Amino acid sequence: MSYIRDTAIVLKSESFREHDRMLTLFGKTHGKLRAVARGADRPQAKALGHLEPLSEVEVMIARGQSFDKLAVVRLVVAPSVRERLSVIAIAGSFAHLVDRLTEHQDPDERVYDLLKEVLTIGEDCLQDPSIERSRLLFSTASLRLMDILGYGPAFEEEHHDAGRLIKFLRTRLLKEALSITAPSQTFVSASQLIERALEETPLLVAPHGPVTIAALLG
Repeated sequence: MSYIRDTAIVLKSESFREHDRMLTLFGKTHGKLRAVARGADRPQAKALGHLEPLSEVEVMIARGQSFDKLAVVRLVVAPSVRERLSVIAIAGSFAHLVDRLTEHQDPDERVYDLLKEVLTIGEDCLQDPSIERSRLLFSTASLRLMDILGYGPAFEEEHHDAGRLIKFLRTRLLKEALSITAPSQTFVSASQLIERALEETPLLVAPHGPVTIAALLG
């Protein structure tokens, strides 16, 4: 039996069969992985707290004929994003987008690093970002993901305030969007431009990030 060892971020955890969970992770070395955590839904399961979405974990996964199985898991970093509702909305929506846009076992350490950057954005928040700024943070992370995956759009509106804002944020650390000062409508316009670009990527359904952020923070 062969094994995969990696450090990964849990993108999704779903009930599977009676007491198991199906995990979707993004590994630093192996890219997107899926594995069954046997017995993880039992109340006494030791690994239950290590399998929450947005956790960073070290895993050993056993290859299987029907599906891979989680053999060993160790928590590296618990999801601190839970401390702020806005960051939960941003990080959860972005994890969903990464799952939708990436292929199984197509590794790219830049995607992993971007996920880590999104998950730590709460450490730089002195207070919860507004709805408009939260939406901009999600859109900026989405744009950088598109650039990494080869879907990055060209914006002709760079002479407008929204276009200039996008051009600035495109190559900056995500946390810099926390300190930018601009009218809220500029944030909204920039987010809308990026969201329209996302519609051109191979997504079967529109990303729910803007809707989730508005619903949780509105």
